[in-house]
Amino acid sequence: MSDIFSTEYKNLNPEQKLAVDTIEGPVMVIAGAGTGKTQTIALRIANIIKNTQTPASSILCLTFTDTATITMRKRLVSIIGSQAYSVKINTFHAFCNDIIQDNPEYFIFAPNLKSLDNLSRLQIVQNLINQLQNGSPLKPWGDHFHYQREIISSIQTLKRENITPSSFKKLIEDVLYFIDNSKDIHSKLKTLRTSKTLESELLSLYNDLSLIPNLSTPIHSFLNYHFQLFKSGFYLSGPAKNPNINFKNALLKLIDNFSSDIPKQNELFQLYQNYQKTLNDQGFYDFDDMILFVLQAFSDHTELLLRYQETYQYILVDEYQDTNSAQNKIIENLGSYFDNPNLFVVGDDDQSIFRFQGAAIENIYRFYQKYSPKLIILRNNYRSHQLILDSSLSVINHNQSRIANYISHLDKSLKSVSTLDADPINLFSASNNLEENYYIAHTIENLIKTGTKPNQIAILYRQHTDITDIAEMLTNFDINFYLASDRDILKDPLFIQINKLFQFIDDPTKSDLLYHILSAPFIKINSQDLLKLFRFSKKLHAPLWQLISDPKLLSQITPALNSHTLIKLKNFNLRLAKSRHWLEIYPIDRFFNLTIRKFKILSYILSRKDFEILNKLKTFYSEIKRLSQDIPNFTLTDFLSRLQLLSDNNLPFPVPPGRLQSEDSVQLMTVHSAKGLEFEHVFLVKVVDKHWGNNRNHQILRLPPGILQTEISSDLYDQNEDERRLFYVALTRAKSQIYISYSSQNDNSRPQIPSLFISEINPKLVQNIDPPDNIYQQALTTSFPLKLKKPNISGKYKEYLLDYLSNNYQFNVTHLNSYLKCPFCFYHQTILRIPAAKNKYSSFGTAFHDTLSFILDKLNHQQPIPSDKIIFNFFKESLLKENLSSQDFEESIHRAENSLLEYVHHYAKHFPSHNQTEYNFASEHLMFENIPVTGKIDLVSYKSNNSVELVDFKTGNPDTKSKELSPDGEYFRQLVFYYLLVSLSSRLKVKIDKGVIDFVQKSKIKNTFIRRDFEIDPHHIDKLKLEIKDTYKKILNLDFFTIGSDCKDHMKIHYLLEKSKF
Repeated sequence: MSDIFSTEYKNLNPEQKLAVDTIEGPVMVIAGAGTGKTQTIALRIANIIKNTQTPASSILCLTFTDTATITMRKRLVSIIGSQAYSVKINTFHAFCNDIIQDNPEYFIFAPNLKSLDNLSRLQIVQNLINQLQNGSPLKPWGDHFHYQREIISSIQTLKRENITPSSFKKLIEDVLYFIDNSKDIHSKLKTLRTSKTLESELLSLYNDLSLIPNLSTPIHSFLNYHFQLFKSGFYLSGPAKNPNINFKNALLKLIDNFSSDIPKQNELFQLYQNYQKTLNDQGFYDFDDMILFVLQAFSDHTELLLRYQETYQYILVDEYQDTNSAQNKIIENLGSYFDNPNLFVVGDDDQSIFRFQGAAIENIYRFYQKYSPKLIILRNNYRSHQLILDSSLSVINHNQSRIANYISHLDKSLKSVSTLDADPINLFSASNNLEENYYIAHTIENLIKTGTKPNQIAILYRQHTDITDIAEMLTNFDINFYLASDRDILKDPLFIQINKLFQFIDDPTKSDLLYHILSAPFIKINSQDLLKLFRFSKKLHAPLWQLISDPKLLSQITPALNSHTLIKLKNFNLRLAKSRHWLEIYPIDRFFNLTIRKFKILSYILSRKDFEILNKLKTFYSEIKRLSQDIPNFTLTDFLSRLQLLSDNNLPFPVPPGRLQSEDSVQLMTVHSAKGLEFEHVFLVKVVDKHWGNNRNHQILRLPPGILQTEISSDLYDQNEDERRLFYVALTRAKSQIYISYSSQNDNSRPQIPSLFISEINPKLVQNIDPPDNIYQQALTTSFPLKLKKPNISGKYKEYLLDYLSNNYQFNVTHLNSYLKCPFCFYHQTILRIPAAKNKYSSFGTAFHDTLSFILDKLNHQQPIPSDKIIFNFFKESLLKENLSSQDFEESIHRAENSLLEYVHHYAKHFPSHNQTEYNFASEHLMFENIPVTGKIDLVSYKSNNSVELVDFKTGNPDTKSKELSPDGEYFRQLVFYYLLVSLSSRLKVKIDKGVIDFVQKSKIKNTFIRRDFEIDPHHIDKLKLEIKDTYKKILNLDFFTIGSDCKDHMKIHYLLEKSKF
């Protein structure tokens, strides 16, 4: 470590070195764009380990995104090696989730809660709105759900800012108190007119307002803010010529807004309170509740907080400007033991684009006031040339809410260290959107031709709708691109057809759907014959379903249908009938699996070799599976209703993007998604007024003052400041060149003007680009080519797999066993995750495992073994979650009656009183020779001699498992793998006595329960290590396309392999 650290340390500038060397006490680093903050944080962590006695596990680094966590750990690994995996690097949510999982005794309720998805949240809010009185301020006549988005957003904001329902009620009461005590002053303000004594009278009334007894701090801050604006001359400009009148009107508006907002805020309080109660009653939690759970536990149990204060001696926080109040409270709690805690925060208020509006400098200013930290400014920029930095500074200087305006002598201007030529910003003004799109694609084409790698070109946009027509133009230019945003399954043409198929299966009376279904590519009916069918149906005035079901009617069509079409229609009817039957007898997840195979949907998708479509299918199925497990008796009708509700409320059914950043693809993303990234060439598109700046965003549901802990914002908050920060972030993504474009007409031929932010760039730094000759004709020709190009998909599938394996994949013993048995089965089941419903045997095993964990957890808390009735009821409830068919459920119950209680009685005296069930290594990010490994042990049983047994339960027949139990078998290999995980773990520091395979089903031969004990020798572990390294290497080489000799599905797998030529 020392050589690498020394080399990297020498490359730091003096300010970075100061940040790395200032180990003790509170430190605040203002790190502008491209100033090397990740390297600074990583080297500071390395320096703490190098120069103190602090173990790596006592350092906590909190980041804002999962991507930032991965980036930080990779950087740290490059400096200090394997020690980096002991440093706790987490997002706030992941950190709080670990606290909850590691301390179940403080979060007894947590295991039974389910995460709330967007649709369930919408349904809960709509139900609560329906319960409001008609005529409620939040339930207007004619459109009861007019405020639903604002209600959801407000509740999320309140949670993120650590405002409970009771706290929210107190803020409302503070405003009511102010309104009641300012009525006389308000009346007097209204009577003020221009006169010689106006200013003195006005200031006297302002003074009366500010001296209202027991006035809340946030409201006092609002009043003071207006007074400071008045003193600074702000009101010299305004609707009135007299600044006193403008100041008076601002105070009146403040009081009037407070008064008009109260009815809505009171209703919001009731909704918030009832929303929380509904979550509790239905067993849900919001994503942000994880942080609130931990905050409450820290408050209620000082010993828990003390333990984490002792554990983490050094705390570092990245992107500090975007942490919300709840997250900030976590940091303050962890640092509250010492007056001068070792808190190191890094942020830049100019890049605050994720906080509650107006909160850009709140965290930084609060930290500065609370801790009086060592203040370090990083100004050397290693990304962009100076002209880009000067351009971005000229824009952001128009913001008033900058930390530089609140801390004296703070210079944040950036200095370029880049050696790139300082080219001016290219500004292109197009006549219309078509010309703008052509200019963008044509310019990118020339950049690629002259040697620029496509992935070093980014098109940044404000909203997702901005990119559709640009993406089409890129396609017409045959330019590969990667769209880094969630895809909406509901808008995918293929899944629209799949959805219609399921609708028709669910309700065959919807015959109009057949026109869309028969046109689907997976049905593969000749397009000419389809036209004949549709026309003949119309001619006879006969429903299409009747026509395709009647061979006599079909024979009357002239010219005659192709014989292959007649066969396909016959098969289509048979498949419909079969699917209807499956719908009646099977759970929805199994029905889905059978149906996508029966209708050849799965084989069609696999034949396309398009990882995005496959990812959508996996997401579609995962949602069905999740809902069927969470909701008893969940049906296809229920699922389709949910999809319709999403569509009706313009909510997406999102598929998360992969992390594919291939060298042959131009990157398309929102500015928010581009935060933290950099590119040689950046295109900012559709930069027009009211789109970038001056947005028409009317707040129809305002929150009261006091949401933020440090009220620097005001009711005169300028929304353009947030927009300007976003534009600043966009500009500072570029290394070499920025291209800004806009069109003077929108798609409706209405005139539009450029964004005000363009005018804020120093004109000397901008070069106007003349349009090419005949640009409109060229744009039209390119938009409507004579021949359609075939999509270029070569290489993308491979890149997707490699990216997944390099960044998201964790290797476990199930994967090892699966690969050794059949590489292609491993590929389908583990890498592609082809949907496959659980069978009754695996569902039985899951319920049995859950029940044993339930019993052992009772013993672990010094409670007796529950009664037979309680145990069996618990098993039933667990099995119900598996959503089996009624027949499979009854068979499983019968099987449990003959085995579960008998097993419990047999081993009751031997169950360990000190144990850990379902011990999961995932959060430890274990590495074995740069291979990410993980696993979950069914039971860690602690013995009296301070050693442990590692136990794995098996629900299969022990009489047929001799091969699995042999030294080359899966079960034995599983125990050896657990030995390896324990040896790598920094958390589970135990001595292993033995490994145990515990069969919960009786041996029919021996008529008793079988437990096989194994002692693991070093040569067993050495053999496993070689197997891991060899298998992982093959996986990284994408060596999947061979079939295991013992594969049970040999013929089916051989067929799939033939269909999967890459």
